[in-house]
Amino acid sequence: MPPRILVFEHHPSSPAGLVGERMAARGARVTTLDAQHGCELPADAAGHDGLLLLGGAMNAYDDAVCRHFPALLALARGFATSGKPVLGICLGGQLLARAWGAKVHLGAAPEFGLVELETTQAAATDPLLAGAPARVPAMQWHDDTFDLPQGAVPLLTGSACRNQAFRVADVVWAFQCHFEADRSTMVEWAAYRRDVYGQADRTAELARQAAGQGEAAEAFGRQVADRWLDRVAARAPG
Repeated sequence: MPPRILVFEHHPSSPAGLVGERMAARGARVTTLDAQHGCELPADAAGHDGLLLLGGAMNAYDDAVCRHFPALLALARGFATSGKPVLGICLGGQLLARAWGAKVHLGAAPEFGLVELETTQAAATDPLLAGAPARVPAMQWHDDTFDLPQGAVPLLTGSACRNQAFRVADVVWAFQCHFEADRSTMVEWAAYRRDVYGQADRTAELARQAAGQGEAAEAFGRQVADRWLDRVAARAPG
C-alpha cells in the first residue's frame, strides 16, 4: 500500500518541491494542510505513516499567529513515539528543534542563496545522508537558527549558520537548509527578493549559482527525499 504522508505547508512560497516530486513519483497518498494561519490537526499519528513540516515566513515561536504550533509540536513527538518518520525543513526544522527542547535563535543567522555545507562524520552512516559528498550545495533562505536538542546527531554544518541538520532517535530529521528547492524555485525566490526588497544583485548572483551548482543541489535534495520516503514506506501497512 502506498505510504500516507501528512504535510504542513506554512506558506505557499515554500511548497514541498523536490520532496513533493518524489512523493508523486512513488504514488504516496498525501494530505496537505494549509497551515499559514492555523489549521485543524489530527488527534494523533493514526492514519499516516510520515509527517513533513515545511518552511514559512513566520518564526518558530509565532504561536499568536499560528495557534496550532503547540499542538503540532506534540503531534510531531507522537509520530516519533510511534516510530513514524518526521521531516522538517527550515521553519519545520526549527519547530522540531523546539519540540525536542532546543532553543531557536531569532534573527541570529540570516542567509540567502546557495551555500556549500559540510557533512559530518555521523552523516556517513545516516540513513538519509550516507553516500553524499563531503561538501554539498544547498539553498538557504532564513534569519533564524536552532541549537541542537539533547542527544541529537548533527549531520550538516555551515560557516555562517553552523547547525544545518540533525537527527533524533533515528526517526526525526530536521534541516535548516532548503534542500527541497529546485533550480526554478531558487530563481523564483531571487525574483521575489528583487521585487520586494530591491535586491537585483542577489537575483543575478543566485542565477549564476543555480547554473553552476543547482544540479548538484537537486541531486542531494532528491537523495534526501527518496531516503526519507524509504523510511516512511517501511512503516506503511502491507
